[in-house]
Amino acid sequence: MPSLPTGSVALAATQAEQSVQVQGSAPFTGNVAAARQAAINDAVRAAIEQVLGAYISTSSTLRSTDDFEQFQQRLMKRSDGFGRVTQVLAEGQQGSLYTVTVRVVVARPSLEQELKAFLAQKGDPRIIVAIPEVILRRTVPDPAAETEVQRALIAAGYRVVDLKQTEHNALRDVLRGGSLSAQALGDLATRFKADLLITGEAFAEEYGTVLSQRAYTARLELKIVDLATGQIIFSDAFTGTGTAPTDAVAGKAALQNVAKTAVPALPGALLGWLSGSGKAAGRTFSVRLVGVPSFRVLNDTLASLRASAGVAAALNRHFDAAGAQVEVEYSGSPEDLAGLLEDLGLSVTGLSAGEITVSYR
Repeated sequence: MPSLPTGSVALAATQAEQSVQVQGSAPFTGNVAAARQAAINDAVRAAIEQVLGAYISTSSTLRSTDDFEQFQQRLMKRSDGFGRVTQVLAEGQQGSLYTVTVRVVVARPSLEQELKAFLAQKGDPRIIVAIPEVILRRTVPDPAAETEVQRALIAAGYRVVDLKQTEHNALRDVLRGGSLSAQALGDLATRFKADLLITGEAFAEEYGTVLSQRAYTARLELKIVDLATGQIIFSDAFTGTGTAPTDAVAGKAALQNVAKTAVPALPGALLGWLSGSGKAAGRTFSVRLVGVPSFRVLNDTLASLRASAGVAAALNRHFDAAGAQVEVEYSGSPEDLAGLLEDLGLSVTGLSAGEITVSYR
């Protein structure tokens, strides 16, 4: 009789915290206890900064902004609420300093919440979650993995688009048929005012019994797509298991459990996308230009954009009497790009995580 693997449950638990080894130091003025505590506090701050840096790459222009520096300073003042020392590996006086080498456990979910709140001013994305699922080669009418991903995103403070049941079913059917075209992705963005699509595929199948319970294993392939550009900003696969008295419930339990294993990886990908760093470094933004005086003026605007710092490319995708749709590859945040466009003499009239609307003055 096969046994039920517990690795996925353990993985989900450990991903809520991250253990890092760091060094801290403080001036030694003769009071060992005071210097030791100050060095430990310094180490905890270093650990939090290290974990925070995993979300904001060194290439991101966000790191060098005054806003981010002030945010980081506020965070460091509350460092004891995000990290705790679990082991002191080495300590002692070294000249005029007291140094410690410690292992610190950082509460990633709390840190992610703080960073999400800060980045919300840069663009608060609306997210569609649609993941086709199958148990025993039967379509799942009420997808468990999709529901778990939605629940986790809402708990993390993200805005999940609430589709009607018929719309959700139709979208899942389309996704089962293969990848959406660039036009279809754009239609989703326009119709539901969404910025991101979380999709993929999930299936569960029986592999035996455990203590007279039906035992199922599940696999979830997950990806996050930027609807404005079609860029995949996250892609990974996960496995999980579940047991229950009946096949249908056991299969849904396995799908829910594999989703619980996957969701801890999503905040980092979303925060990286919001900050213009991570795997999606050099994000491509969709810029809608309203009231373009002429095609020549549009070309002049694109030329000015290409010559601006942080802009790798600026391409015209569509132009007519209503205006133009432009794609801009930019290394900063949406807020930074909006400021750049206004510096070029345009007026920003709309800003979301993936699209900026501007008009000519």
